[in-house]
Amino acid sequence: MAETLTTLVDAAHEDAVHLLELSRDGRDAASPPDASPTDPRQALHASDAAVAAVSAHLSAMEAVVYPEMARRVPGGRARVAELGRLARRCSSVMRGIEQYVQGDLNRPAGSVASLRRDLAALLAEHAKAEDELLRELTERLSEADRRHLLDRFADAMRHAPTRPHPHLGHGGIFGGSLAVRLLGSFDHLLDVMDSREVAGAPVRAPAPAGLWGWYLLGRPTSPAPEWPAADELAPPADQSQSGSQSGSESGSESGSGLRR
Repeated sequence: MAETLTTLVDAAHEDAVHLLELSRDGRDAASPPDASPTDPRQALHASDAAVAAVSAHLSAMEAVVYPEMARRVPGGRARVAELGRLARRCSSVMRGIEQYVQGDLNRPAGSVASLRRDLAALLAEHAKAEDELLRELTERLSEADRRHLLDRFADAMRHAPTRPHPHLGHGGIFGGSLAVRLLGSFDHLLDVMDSREVAGAPVRAPAPAGLWGWYLLGRPTSPAPEWPAADELAPPADQSQSGSQSGSESGSESGSGLRR
């Protein structure tokens, strides 16, 4: 099947649902209900991955696709405004999940499980409305316009924010492609500083510590001197035997001299 914007959006919705299922207890959705729970940190990791994926998808759609929907689809402006309202609510809930993942003391009073349930319900409502609008838009675009929109969306996804921004990037002055790109650059910098693994981003190899790094880690900057091994310090067997024999001979001579 040729890759289209519709297939990409459908895959993004499926991935979001799957990640939220994983974040419930860290187990795969196909695992049996009586399976033993895994490390709870895996659930937080899945929640963080879901937040990153949904944040990037919503930002790219609002910056590239939603303006085309509002302009080309009948009644699209009001319907896109409703999508923006749902996106802001999703971002607010994801911000609460992010606070739980980061251990923020000012996190919401509710549990992270309740936040995940709220996010799943909002995403289901948002995906239904978004799919309807996207299919209506696709019917009104030529093949060249579809390819151009797909290329713009793919480029926006490469630079999209990976963290929720409830008050920025949702239309208006701070919702254009430039604002989304700036927010994405800031988020990618934070991801590198936090050693955060984001889907689709390459995992960087650890850089060497360097002289200051070795100093701060309390490690020597030069190799330690090589000391001789323990077997090298011990005298050879023949020498030890000869020494013992000479010692016994001298002892016997001294003893005979005393007897005389």
